[in-house]
Amino acid sequence: MDIFIARQPIFDRHHKVFAYELLYRKNNSNAFDGSVSSDVATSILLMNSYLSFGIKHLVGTKKAFINFDKQLILNDIPLLLNTEHVVIELLEDIIPDQKFLSKIQTLKNNNYTLALDDYIESYPYPEVTELCDIIKVEFMGASREAIKRICSQLKSKGKRLLAEKVENRDEFEWAKSIGFDYFQGYFFSKPSMVKSKGIQDSSAQYIRLMAEMHADEPDYKKIAKIIESDIALTYKLLKLVNSKFVQNQKINTIQHALSILGIKTSREWLSLAMIQSLSSVETNQLVITSMVRAHLLELIAKNSALKKQAQEMSLIGLLSVLDVLLEKNMDDLLIDLPMSDDIKNTLLGYDTPYSCAYKLCLTYERGQFDRLESCSTLMGYDLTQLTTHYVQAVEWADELHTLLQSSSP
Repeated sequence: MDIFIARQPIFDRHHKVFAYELLYRKNNSNAFDGSVSSDVATSILLMNSYLSFGIKHLVGTKKAFINFDKQLILNDIPLLLNTEHVVIELLEDIIPDQKFLSKIQTLKNNNYTLALDDYIESYPYPEVTELCDIIKVEFMGASREAIKRICSQLKSKGKRLLAEKVENRDEFEWAKSIGFDYFQGYFFSKPSMVKSKGIQDSSAQYIRLMAEMHADEPDYKKIAKIIESDIALTYKLLKLVNSKFVQNQKINTIQHALSILGIKTSREWLSLAMIQSLSSVETNQLVITSMVRAHLLELIAKNSALKKQAQEMSLIGLLSVLDVLLEKNMDDLLIDLPMSDDIKNTLLGYDTPYSCAYKLCLTYERGQFDRLESCSTLMGYDLTQLTTHYVQAVEWADELHTLLQSSSP
């Protein structure tokens, strides 16, 4: 039975990740004999994903928002989950009866956090709203006047509000100004339309470093010279290397570090450290996103017809957020980088030998599981491996990002 899991970040008012919503596939075509309902099959999928991969590997110390329909609630499935790790998210189309209300009251009595999904002004079940701690307000298609009324009404009742499907910075700032507590959507991953961030010397230097690291024949001396001109990057690299790779000796020069690590490991770690150095507080999640994409694309490549292009695929994942970090058009950023046309064109959205794998990564990340099969078939990738590879990429990225953060001067 296929199990697909993706995660979408939920932010607080300070651009920090508060939680992740976990998305899983409701697969009615499964190995059971038909004696169980699709709702029970879904619960088994959920538990398989929870137990097989481990919730901490997906969300770390954050909470996981997980959708539950009425039957899953009636079957007491949430009681199998740890209250510290999950938020029970009730679907908006549930028609509550007394038994259902009794079940969610039991969850509340057992210290579970309850959220209501896709709330609109005409939602007809105040008894459900009353029991929920967090209300997710649908922004797409709703007027600002209606959202203001919702906000005023629910905040007066002590509810925490989550703005859902926030698509740009203007919506985010407005939602924050009227009292929303949490935010979910693509606002964090789109360039601002009201300002343009110039590429400072250090930023341009990092991009040159990335290009040099991925050259066919990287020059150690040139790479070391670029790194040594930036004290923060130098400190970060030396601390990372000393803490992670070297036993019983200390590395005191960049060239020494590069020679011990080898070009492949140096390329990976330096590129990631560079991306992290370019980030700000509000784009911090993008750094994790780039790391997940880089590692996931590498794993996909190694297990498909792109086996020999794993390095290129990793670079595509890493570079995929560069336009957002620097608030520049991707085509302008790629002009002067000495990379292949296939890599550049993949990032620009054109069809290339790499574009299918890249689309597979992006659609999975967004929870668009129905679009996976055609991409995987074209590149000879076994789709049953994808969730395992995704979880591995998430775990790797979160661990590495924590290490990068701890090694900042």
